[in-house]
Amino acid sequence: MKTLHDIEINPGLLWDHDFSPAEMQQERFLIWYLGRLLERGTAAEVKRLPREVIAQYLDRLSLSGRVRRFWQWYLQEV
Repeated sequence: MKTLHDIEINPGLLWDHDFSPAEMQQERFLIWYLGRLLERGTAAEVKRLPREVIAQYLDRLSLSGRVRRFWQWYLQEV
């Protein structure tokens, strides 16, 4: 299954939630999932995320300060 923006969903990151397939196609889920993926995903999963999607949603993601600061730096400098 994939999200909006065609991002592959790792079922292992959903262990504590019960989302329907319809919910997984909504922007609200995408925002939640991007935050979860940037905090807990593997390097390979994060590497597959389109930079423009991270930039578009970064301000709306629930991230630790350390992770948010990294992505702010990365998007400005790299």
